[in-house]
Parts: sequence; C-alpha cells; structure tokens
Amino acid sequence: MRSQLIRRSTLHAVSGLVVFLSLTASGATAQDIATLPRAAAMARTSTPHWLVPTGGLELAPPAQAEAMIETDDCLGADVCYDLSLRYVDGTFRNPSFPEDDPRGFDDVRLRAYAGLVLDDNGAPVAQNNPFVAPVVEIAPGDTFRLTFENELPRPGDMVLPGEAANGTPLRCTGEPADHNTPHCSSFNLTNVHTHGLWVSPLGNSDNVLLTVNPGIKFTYEYNIPNDHPAGTFWYHAHRHGSTAPQVSSGMAGILLIRGNRQPVLGAGGWALPGDLDVVLPRPGAGSYNVTFPERTMLFQQIAYACRWTRAQVNALADGGTPPDALPAVGSIKTDPATGKWICDEGDVGGVEPGPVSAFDQLTPAAWPASGRYTAINGGIQQEQPGAVAGRVERWRLIHGGVRETIGVQIRKVESQPAEALRTRLADSSEGRERAGETVDQFCSGAPIDLVRVATDGLTRPDILTGSEVILQPAYREDILVSFPSEGTYCIVDAESAAQADINVNDNDSAILGFIEVAPAQAPLEGEGGADHVLAMLGQSISATITDPAAREAALSDLADGRLDAFVKHRDIADHEVSGQQTVGFALNLNPTGVAFEIGNFVPTHVSNGAPFALVNAASYEATRIDRVLPLGGVDEWTLSSFGSIPVGHPFHIHVNPFQIVEVLKYRPDPGCPSAEGAQGCDIDPNDPSTYIDVSGPDGIEPQYAGFKGAWKDTLFILPGYLVKTRTRYERYIGDFVMHCHILDHEDQGMMQNIRIALPDGKGGFDRPMTEHGAHSGG
Repeated sequence: MRSQLIRRSTLHAVSGLVVFLSLTASGATAQDIATLPRAAAMARTSTPHWLVPTGGLELAPPAQAEAMIETDDCLGADVCYDLSLRYVDGTFRNPSFPEDDPRGFDDVRLRAYAGLVLDDNGAPVAQNNPFVAPVVEIAPGDTFRLTFENELPRPGDMVLPGEAANGTPLRCTGEPADHNTPHCSSFNLTNVHTHGLWVSPLGNSDNVLLTVNPGIKFTYEYNIPNDHPAGTFWYHAHRHGSTAPQVSSGMAGILLIRGNRQPVLGAGGWALPGDLDVVLPRPGAGSYNVTFPERTMLFQQIAYACRWTRAQVNALADGGTPPDALPAVGSIKTDPATGKWICDEGDVGGVEPGPVSAFDQLTPAAWPASGRYTAINGGIQQEQPGAVAGRVERWRLIHGGVRETIGVQIRKVESQPAEALRTRLADSSEGRERAGETVDQFCSGAPIDLVRVATDGLTRPDILTGSEVILQPAYREDILVSFPSEGTYCIVDAESAAQADINVNDNDSAILGFIEVAPAQAPLEGEGGADHVLAMLGQSISATITDPAAREAALSDLADGRLDAFVKHRDIADHEVSGQQTVGFALNLNPTGVAFEIGNFVPTHVSNGAPFALVNAASYEATRIDRVLPLGGVDEWTLSSFGSIPVGHPFHIHVNPFQIVEVLKYRPDPGCPSAEGAQGCDIDPNDPSTYIDVSGPDGIEPQYAGFKGAWKDTLFILPGYLVKTRTRYERYIGDFVMHCHILDHEDQGMMQNIRIALPDGKGGFDRPMTEHGAHSGG
C-alpha cells in the first residue's frame, strides 16, 4: 500500500512518477521485488495527530492514480504533498542484547516527518515504522508543492534534562548570545532542504535561510527545470542550530527525479544527453527483456539516548502533569563499566538538549560511545528479500546521517550456515565490540563487484568497478549489483582507518543487513560479476535507445567503460574558467573552546612543511555575505582542511554542482621518509611538481580514486590534500550556503553565505544585490 501524490493531470499520473509510503512491519525493505503493492490515493487533508508514519520503502512500477483531488494549495501544480513534523513513538533494535531480552528493543520518541496514507477506501492507515520519511518522486519540468507543518512544541514549552537551582526541572528559556552556540531554543525550529536539486534558493523554493517555527504551516514550491538531471537526491532539515539534532532524530527522506529522455547524437558528439533511467528500466515499465529492479537505501545514524522514563515522556506530551511536578533528570545514561549508552526498562530514548551541553549526543566521541548501529530504511540488521542470482539490480545508496563513515561491501556467508548468522544476530549479545568478529566469522566470502554508474545523483562519465563504496555524510551512489550465486549475503560496513573516518576512529567492520538470494533463472554471462552487469547493460542499451546512430554510439562508449550519453553537465574546459575561489575548513582550539571556521588560504613559500596558510577564517554570521559570485561565471575552487585539530570535512554547496578536476596529495604520509615503501614519501610540500593526483581510477587514496571528471555536490576534504573543482553559476540568483556536512560542525559555525548576483557589465554587480554589507571572498 502506498500514497500517491496528487497530480494536476491524469496524463502525468500515467507517466508513473509517483510518491508513496509502504507498509512493511518488521524487516523494512528498500523494495519488495516479488510483490508489488496496489496504488492508493493520497488525499490532501490535515494529517491526524495520532497517525504514525511510514515503515520501509518499496519502489514499484508505474501506476495510474486512482484519485485526482485538487485544493487551493495544489491548483496549477503537478505534484502536491503534505508533510508534518511531530514527535513520534517507536522502537529500535539494540543488537547489544538478544531480541527476547527486554533491552533488545529500545523505546524512543523522536522528531519525525509524517505523511498521510489512505487505503483504497480513503480511510487513514496506521504505519509501522515511524522513522522513515515518505519517498518523493518527481519529474523534470514538474512544479512540486510541499505543504509543511511544524507541530513540535514551542521552545518555551520544552522541559529539559537537569535541575534548576530551586530543584525544579529546567525550562528552555532565552537564546544564546552567539547563534553558533548550541541551545535548546533552536531544537524545534526547522525548514526543509532538497539536497542536490538544481532549483532556485529564493522565496518558498529551496530556501534554507528561512525558519518554520512551531505551529506554522508553510507551502514550499519547487519548479523543477525541464533540463534537470534525473537521479538520486534527498531532503532533510536545514535550519541553522537545529540541523544536526533533527537529522540525527531521523528527519530525512528520499527524493528521486525520474526521467525518460532519450539521448540525442549530434554531428560532434552528444547534443542532448539522455536519462540513465532509460537504459535501467524497472520491472513493469515496459516490455523489455532486461529490467533492473531497484533498492533504495537510506543510511541513518539515529543517535538516541535515554534520560527519561516513559511516565515522564507521557507527562510532557499530554500536559497532564505540571512541569514543576516532574522529576528532574540528568545526563545520558551509560554503563559504568564500558561507558556505552544504555536504556533501562521503562526508559524512552530521544535526541534532546543535554543539561550542560545542548549537543552532548552529537560530539565526535558520542556516536562511537553510543553503541548504536547505522540503520537502513529505519531497520537495524534487517533482511532485504527478493534478490535472484544473476539478476542485475540498481541500488540507490543515500548517506542521510551525521556521524559515520560507511564503507559498503557485499560479502557471501560461506563458512557458516545462514541460519547460524540469523541466530547470532537475534539471540546473541552482538555489541559493537563483537561486530568485526561476527563479520569475520560469518561473512567470509570475497566482496562482490559493485559497478558505480552515478554519484550524488549525477551519472558518472566513466563506469567505476570495485569491491567497496565509501559513503561520507550526504553522499549518494547508484550502483549495479549482480549476485553470482544463490545464498545469503551480508551488507557490510567495512573497517576504516582513522584518517578516512569522520570521527577519526579506527572502525571495525559491522553487519548493516543481509539479503537472501534465490537461484539463477538463466545461465550467467561470464562469471557473474562486473562482466555480467556490463553485458546486461549492453543488452538494455540495444533494446531501449530508439535512434540507431545513438544506440551504436552508446554501445561504443560502453565498450570503453563510459556513459557519456547520460552525463547532463558538459566538461568545464580551462578556457571557460573566469575566477578562482579557495576554501579552507578549520577546527581551531581557542581559550573558550573550539572554533568552527571557514576561510581562504594562500601559498606561504616556507620550508617547514606548511606550504599554505589559512587567512580570514571566521565562524558563520547570518548577516554577512561571504562570497558574491557572478551569474554566468565559472570558478575553479581549491579546497583543503586545516586547523589545530587535523580532521577532514565534507564540503557541500547548494544549487550548482561541481566537477572534480584533480585531487592533489601535497603532504607526505606520517613516518616518511623512514617508512620504507610508504605512499607519497617523495612529496615535497614546497614543490608542487611533486604533488600526486589521487583522483584517477587507480588513485592511492580510496576516498578519491575514480572521482576525476565526476560531478558531485558533496566531497570529503582531507588535510594534506588540495581538492580542485570547477562550477558554473547558471540560471539562479540569490543567497544560499556552503558548509561542512558534519552537521554539528555546520550548526556551530562551519558555514558561509553565498550570493549569486547579476553582473552590471562594468566589472561589478548590480547594486541592489550587494548593498547590504556584502563582501567578496577570494
């Protein structure tokens, strides 16, 4: 069962571009491939407060809408949707305890996005997994209206952990002097960001500079241009000061743009690129011999902690107990022996302001200490059913979390019976300290080939094949997967070294989920790995591309490992570049704590191994425009990470994506030159001719290997590397942001305001766009 977005015309509905919720109680899946649900209408009415939102996600073939309902808010739009933000109750599996132990499932009350689902008779249907937001599907050229209502309590109505001087519970009062200081007053203020969409940042479009306060209903309108790339995107909360706690509470959802545009071949190459969806048709989308079932997986780190009992939470929610009569509670409950977070029987976990630090659940040490696991579509270590050996599937992977680096691998269960793995996960104490042991013991098969065809929603120019896909916060990857044989396979988060990890930890591997694979229905091409995937893709190109010349050109590209027919953005050549930008991220210790800053950097020409110096570093200021950039301009951006705390930062910029030119390693590895054979030991930081480009297919840094020439909107910036990207400022003017996508870094000041302005034709900018205290960064 799912909800259908209301469309202005039946013709659009028949195109199959739908948004829906699904009913999967336990074992939430990205797609139940074997059983496709019927379409159900979604009425645009006020969502009942008692309705619990969606469970797992299922992507189905096209379906005609069964009802066309229009309201004043929806008139003239192609896609309309209601979304509410409220507290929702549910449970999360805690693998530190057996399933039949009372502690095996933790009760939680979290902020969550909720949509209204109706059955075929128009009656509301309760959902079973409350922490997976509705999947949104739209098309290029659509007008998408999202009516969003913030139903959270006002800050003054919040009761906080801790105790006031008179012994009564703390209340959320006042506001911080610095808006980069975490504070309870921000926790329930919000807005919605459509991450990666190429749309206007102004007004009621993708405007993250506005605030939707508690009690306010607001209608967003996104005008999707006709030439918008089809791809994998997502949406999430983005109000400065509350982004991290809200996304850590699960406030994120999948947003897909589906297209059916055929590639057009011109005299000098691809005149009009097509949509990758054309050659990856879903089951039921046509009468093709080769189809590609989809699994869309939203990876989240729900950082809930227990401070409250159920009675206290109910008293807060119901208002039946005066706040002054509530027992005072304090810090996160932990196990005295291990320091891991715990929930006692009767407790309810949440993501709430701490009694001392409002972000005590969101520090670099918090996620590892929590003992929590990354969820896939709201489920912990759940089975993903419906796979068949040799059938090529399209997996859309979305990192919708805050505080974890994920290295996705798929490994077969070989040395132990599959039932033994289920028993281990269900009946044993499977804490994070034993996670790597479990992977080694059960998931002993070699990682299978993962064929990467799109990154951050944008088709790759070249196909990249490997055994692991690294996901940093906000990354998306579209991969093609074919299981070589029947059996049980683990979806593994591979171990990572501290340098590559968001939290600067050496992470052991862990099982994120597993998948049952039925026997092959036909002999496989080759040995069933990447060769089989590419053979199936070739068959699909032959069947789906209608123009003979375009079909032959696409097959020729495929033989060279390329997908140029489906890359929407053309390469940015040297001669197009009209300006330069530098961005330096920095965490710096100062007498009052840690400063989260962004600045520029310049060469220093020194001999102490520090060839660049950070300048003009500052924390976010809402009234300051940090960079004014010309509409129609093309800049080359050079990025790196600095600071007295040497960590990496995921760079994200709104509106316009960027193309990766090169990633240069400019700092020798630790231990050089004494570490014999260490990579990069011949680098001289003061001699650019010795820098190593690590962005090619065989690059020595896994974070960047294969990214050369690719288009992205988010990229992890490691210290000791220079990342060079190029971007065009096309179509849209206005103010938006770029920031670190470690969202607690962003909330605490690692963000800048960007303005795209009209040039005046005289070397400057149109005055009304820049007269309010703007200044341009270098």
